[in-house]
Amino acid sequence: MEFIVREMSSKPDTIYVRYDCACGCKPGVEHRRGSSDVEHEQCCCGNVHFVGPEARQELEKYIEERRAEDEDLGGYTVSEEKLATPWGGSVAVAYAIPAAPRAH
Repeated sequence: MEFIVREMSSKPDTIYVRYDCACGCKPGVEHRRGSSDVEHEQCCCGNVHFVGPEARQELEKYIEERRAEDEDLGGYTVSEEKLATPWGGSVAVAYAIPAAPRAH
């Protein structure tokens, strides 16, 4: 998954982190510089990404809470990376890709 990080001109010290999903959606979330908040978005196909300092822990908790609801997805492959921010430094991004994505 390739993420796009953009500084938001209307909100100083805020970035928008998104990706272009294979299903055609463009899921994204905002993250404010220095914030301890973790934001997320789940695509219609089942891909989900979290952005913030505890991204992976929050993603794993989310997957566990939705296990019964998302049973049709066949489980997830979870990954994590750090993305460079426009103000220097980085932000954590964790994402999960289902084994059997839903149709758009």
